[in-house]
Amino acid sequence: MRVSDLLAEDSLQLRLHTPSTAKRLATSISYTAPAEFLDPTPFLGANCLLITHGIGFNFFDQRTWDAYVERLAGVPVCAIAFVTGVAHRLIPSPLVEAARTHAIPLLEVPSVVPALQLQRFVTSVLEAERFALTRQSWELADLCARAARSGGSLRAVLAEVAAAAEGQCAVFDTTGALISWWPASSRWTAEDLRLDARGTSGASFALPTGGTEHFQLVVRGGTTGEPLATLIGPASSILAMQLNSAFKVSAPHQAKLERLMQQLEDWQGVALKELTRTFRATGLDPHAPTFLVVAEPDKAQLPHAWRIRLAVQEHLNNAHVFTYRGSFYALAQARTDTAADWDAIPARLLDSLRQVVPGLSLVIKGPLGSVDELRLGLAHAQRLVRQVTGPAMAAPMSIESLVLATAGSGAHAAAENLLAPLRTYDQANNGRLMPTLRAYLDHDAQPSRVCQALYIHRNTLSKRLALMSRLLNVRLDTLDGLTTCMLAVRITDDEP
Repeated sequence: MRVSDLLAEDSLQLRLHTPSTAKRLATSISYTAPAEFLDPTPFLGANCLLITHGIGFNFFDQRTWDAYVERLAGVPVCAIAFVTGVAHRLIPSPLVEAARTHAIPLLEVPSVVPALQLQRFVTSVLEAERFALTRQSWELADLCARAARSGGSLRAVLAEVAAAAEGQCAVFDTTGALISWWPASSRWTAEDLRLDARGTSGASFALPTGGTEHFQLVVRGGTTGEPLATLIGPASSILAMQLNSAFKVSAPHQAKLERLMQQLEDWQGVALKELTRTFRATGLDPHAPTFLVVAEPDKAQLPHAWRIRLAVQEHLNNAHVFTYRGSFYALAQARTDTAADWDAIPARLLDSLRQVVPGLSLVIKGPLGSVDELRLGLAHAQRLVRQVTGPAMAAPMSIESLVLATAGSGAHAAAENLLAPLRTYDQANNGRLMPTLRAYLDHDAQPSRVCQALYIHRNTLSKRLALMSRLLNVRLDTLDGLTTCMLAVRITDDEP
């Protein structure tokens, strides 16, 4: 209920005695406070409606009235309702002047309207509003629960909260890192959390996760104060459940996931049948297409784990996000298997990750149609993630994965024999043939780039290439010769 609503109520016959802005008249009334003494401020709360007859206010000094109103403005009260006809036939003019000076709406309650009638009217309206707000809060909680139950992401739940509060909302973790927000176009920083915690630009609420992880929901714009707290109270529990679900989704399978990663990397010792059994034990379907996400954050970027987790779960419902040897991994499968969804999911997931972790080294691989293809994809993504500077999509096939898939013990021996003359020459002559070959392959056989990387003259490079061709018995000016050397280098570099 607002001050302007009181003025619009015909039964109260109130009259406004001060010029007041629309913003002041739109202030919500928290409760009514009858008071007949000069300093009631210790007993008042913010935005209360002060009701007084002015009993005992038999003074005419402007300074006394000004001090009285100044104290009320410091609370602040939303308005002063002065009842005439009991102690004062008219509102004292010094009171009108003081109210004008301190920009507090001054309402005259005529003698035909008892103060009790005004108080009962305001109280009944506020009770009705609180009942309606409580009902709306449970309706909001129901909408959030439906969104969560149907597989909706945390952002889907935040969207419901933002719509009900007619504002913007975001979730921060204990460190002040932004986890998720809505609308997607809104901008948030840690400063927003600090300001909102002080109540200067919004409101901050601790989410009841019940664990070691702590999160704050921040809402700005639209509804504020006690109505906002009442509105989002039940819904905050749904948000907390979503966060708990995201955090604990992989916990029961952590040991199985670590075992799966070890088996995926062991090309020679683990058969495909055993690998498939381990994959199924993690709760994933070996016959359903799988998406793989690999990221390498440093210690300063640990909050990115939450952002990756929530972005993946936004598009893929059966998701395991975990750490393995210092890197983040996600194995996820989609909620549908239609062709349209498979075509759209990679681009949507990449777009989401570029929004939430734009500068993080991260690779998306998929969809992968089998466990064997997942093994190939993992080898590719683990190498590619060390080369990118932001979220990227991996190509369907790579040399690295093919080398690992085909390089048995015979291939390793052949690669060692091929490169042995270069290593022998380097040891005997303190040479640089092997580093030169690697640089030549890494820079796509472009002499200018190789010379710049090695700080050597072009003639020096030409002499080394001629010597390497003679020792290897392979032509380095042909695609066949370059591919042979590249495979040999990759095979020997990947040896344990």
